[in-house]
Amino acid sequence: MRLLTLFPLALLALTVPRGARAQTTSGSDPAPVGFATQQSEGPERHFMLNAGGGVSFPISDAGDRFETGGGFQLGAGFQFQRNFGLMAEYYLSSHGIQADVLNGTDVDGNHYMRYGSLNAVWNVIPRSLFGFYFIAGPGVYYRKVELTQLAGAAAVPYCDPWLYYCSTDVVAVTEILGSRSSTDFGLSGGVGVTLKISGALRLYVEGRYHYIFGPSFDQPDGSSRKADGQYIPVNFGVRY
Repeated sequence: MRLLTLFPLALLALTVPRGARAQTTSGSDPAPVGFATQQSEGPERHFMLNAGGGVSFPISDAGDRFETGGGFQLGAGFQFQRNFGLMAEYYLSSHGIQADVLNGTDVDGNHYMRYGSLNAVWNVIPRSLFGFYFIAGPGVYYRKVELTQLAGAAAVPYCDPWLYYCSTDVVAVTEILGSRSSTDFGLSGGVGVTLKISGALRLYVEGRYHYIFGPSFDQPDGSSRKADGQYIPVNFGVRY
């Protein structure tokens, strides 16, 4: 009689899922602990994507010539560990040219910057609802300046490395108008704050400092200046 009683109990024990048996003994959530954790945190290794936009601040010499602008960024990469990954990124921003960039001359035009970069991403406290990360890496930067209007018939002298034009003589306005560009190497680094939406999907706000090693120009006084660029874009969007 005892065997008849124990046999059904043994079959029932074998058919109960391991997670449910663990719940019976530990008093935890009915769902398997490992499954619930994966749903809330996302996989440790996965492809990374991000898309966002925001405001871009030229600073230093670039800030003396260009206005605050706007831009957007797209990125893709791979997370090798929960707190480390590599991200390739594309960014484009647009800025107006300050009207008084040349003494006594009214200037109108636009400045565009875009870059492609490869960045290391280090996620801090990745399992929390609120997190933050560090991002840094090298990139190739393309900067373009378009002068569409310039008051007067001539400028003496017209020389500004950040507008990619330098002359020691009197030049006609028609010669100055137009677009010029430069492609240079640069570095960037910054920090972002995230808010978990679901699994590995998060909202983010990021600020990053960019330094671009620009070309060198000879000035009318015989000295030389490099058109290095410095920018701080602040972007927000969604990342996975």
